[in-house]
Amino acid sequence: MPPTLAGFSVPKKKIRKSVHRQRVKRLMREAWRLQKHVLATAAAPHLQLHVFFIFTGPELPDLKTVQAAMAKCIDRLMPYMTDMHA
Repeated sequence: MPPTLAGFSVPKKKIRKSVHRQRVKRLMREAWRLQKHVLATAAAPHLQLHVFFIFTGPELPDLKTVQAAMAKCIDRLMPYMTDMHA
């Protein structure tokens, strides 16, 4: 099993059309795919991390915005990863 598992959700209340919700989820998955290596290198080999991202914005984002938000989330998770195996 991989050291980090991620889930993604976009509420129907925020983004009404299914096509748009799927687009946001694809953007979130792509941003995660491009940046997950940062957490993988920080985690101890015997630990696993399970994270779930919920989109809360009122409008459709672009990839650059999602990547910036994902980087911020990963930065916030980093202290927990380094403290776990210190």
